[in-house]
Amino acid sequence: MAETRFTFCHICEQCCGLAVSVDHGRVIEIQPDRAHPYNWRDFCVKGARAAETIYHPLRIKTPMRKVDDRYEPATYEEAISDIATRLQRIRERYGGDAIAAYSGNPQSFSFESATFLSGFLKGLPTHNYYFAASVDTNALHVVAEQMYGSPWLALNVDVDACRCFLLIGTNPAESAHGWVGHAADGWKRMLAAKAAGADLIVVDPRRSPTASKATLHVAIRPGEDWAFLLGLIHVIFREDWLHTEDLARTTGLHALRGLAAGVRLNALSQRCDVPVSTIEEVARRFATAPSAHCVTRTGSGQSRNGTLAEWLGQVLNVITGRIERPGGRTFNPGVFDHIGAVERMFRPSTTPSRVRGLPPVAGAHSLAELPDEIETPGPGQIRALIMHGGNPVISGPDGPRLDRALSKLDLLVSIDLFQRESHRHAHWLIPAVHFLERTELHPLLASFHDRPFVQMGRAVVDPPSGVRPDWQFLAELALEMRVPLFGKPWFNAMIRGSRALARLTGRDALAFKPAWLTRLMLRMGGKVTWSEVAAHPHGLMYEDKRYGAFWGALRTADRKIHLCPPRLAEELRKCLSTPLCRAPTQFPLQLISRRRLQNMNSWLTDTTGLDARPLLADVVEIARADADALGVADGDAVQVVSRIARLPAKALVSDRIRPGVVVFEHGWGSGLFDPSGQRTVLRTGVNRNALVSGDELDPLSQVPLLNGTPVRIERSGKATVAHPSNPPQR
Repeated sequence: MAETRFTFCHICEQCCGLAVSVDHGRVIEIQPDRAHPYNWRDFCVKGARAAETIYHPLRIKTPMRKVDDRYEPATYEEAISDIATRLQRIRERYGGDAIAAYSGNPQSFSFESATFLSGFLKGLPTHNYYFAASVDTNALHVVAEQMYGSPWLALNVDVDACRCFLLIGTNPAESAHGWVGHAADGWKRMLAAKAAGADLIVVDPRRSPTASKATLHVAIRPGEDWAFLLGLIHVIFREDWLHTEDLARTTGLHALRGLAAGVRLNALSQRCDVPVSTIEEVARRFATAPSAHCVTRTGSGQSRNGTLAEWLGQVLNVITGRIERPGGRTFNPGVFDHIGAVERMFRPSTTPSRVRGLPPVAGAHSLAELPDEIETPGPGQIRALIMHGGNPVISGPDGPRLDRALSKLDLLVSIDLFQRESHRHAHWLIPAVHFLERTELHPLLASFHDRPFVQMGRAVVDPPSGVRPDWQFLAELALEMRVPLFGKPWFNAMIRGSRALARLTGRDALAFKPAWLTRLMLRMGGKVTWSEVAAHPHGLMYEDKRYGAFWGALRTADRKIHLCPPRLAEELRKCLSTPLCRAPTQFPLQLISRRRLQNMNSWLTDTTGLDARPLLADVVEIARADADALGVADGDAVQVVSRIARLPAKALVSDRIRPGVVVFEHGWGSGLFDPSGQRTVLRTGVNRNALVSGDELDPLSQVPLLNGTPVRIERSGKATVAHPSNPPQR
């Protein structure tokens, strides 16, 4: 008989509660856990179809070694021995920096594997760490470090008490309300607030489902959000709509006022293509609302000046008194001091990249730099790469170039559920454990909730026979190489000693497990215990929501908010002194992206049976005015052409986007390979990120132009595959 087991979805920040029906050790159905006290209403198709990934016929279930042009099964002992030998040879000859790692979003939702990957890199040591944040959230980390003293001090949103929402570059109606922090069921709560009279202002080049519900939709020019926000700040200073109490907790006010006063509103209006009257109206509505908050998300964060937009959005909140007040931006300290723990345990590298000399962000280098670091000879050249839960050939810029670079590595090790596009050249494929197959408590996730909540993720089924947890593989690799985990030799000795004691006594519980670290963190935090969390299978609301924790969490030396950091101010001055660049004649359109509930970045589109795949995977949305000028009709086959690539697509003529903008969806085009070579490669759609150069980056965050890439559309005939015309707005 089937039984119901409870856990939560580890695919994105929403962490929806799941009720999983299991029969004879097999998942038969996944439903939202309606007894979940925090979040189940964001439950979507990604969580509902998670079991399809577990039981996919192409899932990797044993280590596999590349032999000539095929892969052969191997034991973990063989894999660890060979990989350790090859890594040690590289390390001894070229140094630790010749070994690098890349981790994707799935890995970041496993505390155990993320911790041990960091510990392994610290032990080598190497500064060559690359993370998926460099294609989406880096702007937030740069600004948090410059203004608040730590890249991990993220401010969440207080939705229910908010009377004026200013949303820039985000579409929570489709992607939920999160970006290194989230509001559970945030979109529905925003709609409820709007129904009660709240103002909903949405800034987006596209009339998204979110924008269609707005009280005001501002169809801005892509990449110029910073100019719009600076215009709001200019008006607020001019009208003296300032919050003097909070400004007493800041430095840099005089410099910021000078920057804002020195600009002409007309010039900013021309840059962002928003009328002066609209800028003034939004400034008034935001500054005079009883409560408000501004959020800048991926839409602006992936543009040429996304960091400036993030900074000015944060400044807007500070100067109008929207920090740590009902309806504003708030800090959740979580169940322990996660900022202090990161600083003490990992001490993120500050070493600039070897080729371009760019500083890391939150301890990680930009994915856009990885091909250079592999292909450029000299001391520190990357010769080995561990790729953990990522698919950067698809999720990053100029995938074809990265693919070529990966083929030149002396060693490429992939830890994943599948062999994806980025793993074509892997020398070793190491199986990963799915989140439905592991029990762990991720203490960092508690800090990203908008309310004090914590939950233990529980294994609802066992992993395939013989598959080891990711952290264990990394720990065994470190022990084999005699690499001191976390740079602490005693840590390795503790693992070995605990295992010896477990064998001697016959008590497996005495062998080290990452849960020991989690228990220690909970004890240090003093808010909940492991036993208390374990006793609540649906999760635990451990205290009432409070305001004010942010002020004690500030990591700046003077414990004040730095309103006008010199590095950000200097970049703003450069932008203000540079004339607005008109679109080049050969590439007159700007490419932006969008996401859907069906997929998560480049993950899931290749492994779950999503009904929308044939319809969405290669559709480019074109404004009607542009389509008419090009002679393109709905359904025509076209080519989308950038400076570095061209891709085939089907035209969707749209009234929902501003002229000069085209929309091409992110996350498609990855190959799904059968390591045994018995099945053909599965591939759906094209990878729009191949149009994006790895050379044009936000100068502060090193994020590539995933939004704003100059392109043109060429008509190539009539498409033979049907696709949806403009669907009604939901």
